Amino acid sequence: MQHEQHHPHLSFGSPTGKTYFRFRLSRRFVLQSSAVALLLGAITVASVWTAHKVWGIPDGAIGSIYRLPAGPWGELTAQPILIEAPKSLLSPNFRLGDGRWYFAATSGAEVDAILRKSGLTPAQIATLLPVLQTVADRPGLMAVAPQPALIRGLSPEVRTALYDKLATVPENFAQLEPFRITDLYLEEWLDAEALPPDVVTQVKSLLWRRGDSLLFSDYNTVADSLSSPVVKLELLRQLTRKASLILNVRVPDHGNVEPLVAYWGTGGRADKVRPLIASVAASGGSEVDISNLLPVFPRQRVYRFPDPLPGTDLGPGCHWSAFNFFNNNEIDDSLHTPEGVEKVLRANYSAATGEPRFGDIILLTLPDGSSIHSAVHIADGIVFTKNGPSLATPYVFSTMQDMLAFYPSSEKISLTYYRRTGT
Repeated sequence: MQHEQHHPHLSFGSPTGKTYFRFRLSRRFVLQSSAVALLLGAITVASVWTAHKVWGIPDGAIGSIYRLPAGPWGELTAQPILIEAPKSLLSPNFRLGDGRWYFAATSGAEVDAILRKSGLTPAQIATLLPVLQTVADRPGLMAVAPQPALIRGLSPEVRTALYDKLATVPENFAQLEPFRITDLYLEEWLDAEALPPDVVTQVKSLLWRRGDSLLFSDYNTVADSLSSPVVKLELLRQLTRKASLILNVRVPDHGNVEPLVAYWGTGGRADKVRPLIASVAASGGSEVDISNLLPVFPRQRVYRFPDPLPGTDLGPGCHWSAFNFFNNNEIDDSLHTPEGVEKVLRANYSAATGEPRFGDIILLTLPDGSSIHSAVHIADGIVFTKNGPSLATPYVFSTMQDMLAFYPSSEKISLTYYRRTGT
């Protein structure tokens, strides 16, 4: 009986004498190998999933890329980043405010009441009232320069209560326009490897809070304790980091692109976005950075820091940045003033109904009717915003949650959506 000859799984030989690799796989080997591969694949997927959930990077943190719920905007992915201010904005001589606390008060008794309500001790208050002064030519305004020891001695709770109150007085620039970050980005915001550990500790001890946001107003106190200009610049570089999002939309392979064109082409811009979307679909589909689908105004500014307004050391504010969203070469500079914003809002916008659309204005108002911020709806709770007039505040994409974290939580904030007439 002739026995069947079993060929090896791997042969280096050749009947012709030429060298080559020859694979000959038996049915049994293929089945066994496939089973092993499937098992290893399952283990790998489970391990990656477990690592992501237990030790990995949560969605929304720096280093993550996560998918947003699909909607009329398509399928979006978001990648959080921290944007650093240009070196031209950084100086070892930088000061955040003038180092004084300003109070809307006419007497020491009124200031005393504010300080007590904020939680300062009688001993702390006693160091302030004797040096309290009225502000020249400013009736109803008083000021005091607190000593560094007092500033450092405030508990986080007292600092938050006091600074939240000071932020309502425009002269308190350090409290009105502090350095800002959220809990989620804190460790990346302050890089302990690039700064002396004691500097990082100082900054963290002086943070105050609004909801999920962490605010830092006492830059001058920390900077005055540093003798090295290099360390001051490094600290300033880190503090000016601002969170934003890289947003990409999935264009389907040879699919129907008209829903995407209709959403991103809002405001009579369908013919401007269709060529790119259609060509990507025709070439097999891909992800497209949505900055390529924006009107000219936000496309030229997103992820960038502003230039100063003529004769000032401040940049444009939120309303100018939001209401110029669809303007191309006709930038409306009347939007730098409250009167100009109100005029444009009344003339060109009406209250939006239904689900928010691309380009809708979101207005944040307090119970007294004052508008404290405006931003532009992009998609699924993502906004285009400039959070304040500081030159260290870039134009960014932000989640609604992160944007709201920077505004006072002590008063109820109402969100109203407005839509340009005719869109």
